[in-house]
Amino acid sequence: MRIKILVLCIYSQWLLIASEQLLADIYYYEDKKNGVVCFSNVPVDRRYRFKEPERILPAMSQRDLTKYDTIIEQTARKYHLDPRLLKAVIKVESDFNHLAISEDGAMGLMQLMPDKARELGVRNVFSPIENLDAGARYLSELLRKYNGDVTMALAAYNAGEEAVRTYQGVPPFAETQQYIKKVHELYPAASGGSGQTGSRENKILSP
Repeated sequence: MRIKILVLCIYSQWLLIASEQLLADIYYYEDKKNGVVCFSNVPVDRRYRFKEPERILPAMSQRDLTKYDTIIEQTARKYHLDPRLLKAVIKVESDFNHLAISEDGAMGLMQLMPDKARELGVRNVFSPIENLDAGARYLSELLRKYNGDVTMALAAYNAGEEAVRTYQGVPPFAETQQYIKKVHELYPAASGGSGQTGSRENKILSP
């Protein structure tokens, strides 16, 4: 029986710290000839694949679901967003769990992908304040780009701007369409409001 050998391919400048202060991307590949599995933070060739982080998420209490109300309000004002829209997005994205990690690798309250988090200058993706600020800033940019069209902004937030450009509208992805539907249900103004401060009255979310 072949015995797999686990090899850690570690670069001298890399230190993996198991804390919420730093989350390094990890890549791996398995050498089919000898069963060696190599890990690295730098994908040096095409054989490396992204390794999804493994994390046990704590159970969410009612306090966890409401404790972000203050920073949601503050962040919404900062980026001229309707706080109810922002809260609806967080509910659908992460269910208010700041440690949430999706199967695709999106992380935190606003489920930022690693590349987007870096682009937005996020240092600690699991920090509720940093994650929320970056996600709200990006959502605000999308609303401006699509002239206040909430549906288009949500489609781009979920599927990416390139997908929206390719399909010239909401992509025909089941996940994206379901995502938009859920936000619509939580935030009725998504059907006709701008998502920005001053839009018509909407149902306030109760997690």
